Amino acid sequence: MNKSNVHCTISPLLYNEGKLKRRVVRLITEYLEPSEVYRLVTQREWPYSPLYQKEFACRDRAMMSLAYCSAGRIVAVVGGDRYKLIDGVPVRVGEYEGLKRENLHVHEDYILVRRMAVAKRSWKVIAKYGAQVQVRDDFVIPLRRGLFENPYWDQLVPFGWLILEYLKNYAPEKGRLFPYKTKRAWQIIKHVTGMFPNWFRAQAEHFYGHYLLPDSVKLAKFVKVVRPEQVSHYIGYSWQEQLKNKEIRMDFDWIDKEVKKIKQRMMIKVEQYG
Repeated sequence: MNKSNVHCTISPLLYNEGKLKRRVVRLITEYLEPSEVYRLVTQREWPYSPLYQKEFACRDRAMMSLAYCSAGRIVAVVGGDRYKLIDGVPVRVGEYEGLKRENLHVHEDYILVRRMAVAKRSWKVIAKYGAQVQVRDDFVIPLRRGLFENPYWDQLVPFGWLILEYLKNYAPEKGRLFPYKTKRAWQIIKHVTGMFPNWFRAQAEHFYGHYLLPDSVKLAKFVKVVRPEQVSHYIGYSWQEQLKNKEIRMDFDWIDKEVKKIKQRMMIKVEQYG
């Protein structure tokens, strides 16, 4: 697919008719391949001051990559206000800190994400299941091909390198990874991709559910929802997954090409990997 043809894949019907006041996941009419999501993330940049363009654009790509790879809510990535319904009215009761530098541990072949918060967890669920439901289990984002038996994980490698580029070149040594919160993240994502933040969550859950974790119980544990039926509609069948020859299951070329570009930006000697 040509980059210029990668566009918003939501149905404008309900939104344009005024039946919905904001874009929501149920408006999505198409799910993209990771390579297409990657093209959206990298196709344009917010017009910052030339002095900070490279740094801030790198930071924004890392933010969107974390939103996609984690399948998490944007407020859990960048932080933002926490609300509780009181008599049917949302009342601010606190704040999500978002991911910190301490949550991401860089290893040679992967980035380990630890103790990522679960956003919008109801107080009733916390009371029933305990405080552990407020924190995600550790998960990894691969930095090289062939790390997992399932080759579909390789499709996340370029996203991992976008995150690594920010961590190595611009990210703070400690504290919050991103200096903005949800409202600003919404603006950036809309400008760069034409999408809304939780679009990344839905796209990721579809990818995980079809190719990486095609089991509603495992997918529910990964994204940390209580009931597997909440994500069962993302579980699907892929004929590519049944092919013996993994080389024809997917396009590997785009992975190597994009990682090479990022390495060049990072001034790392480009060499064959994976």
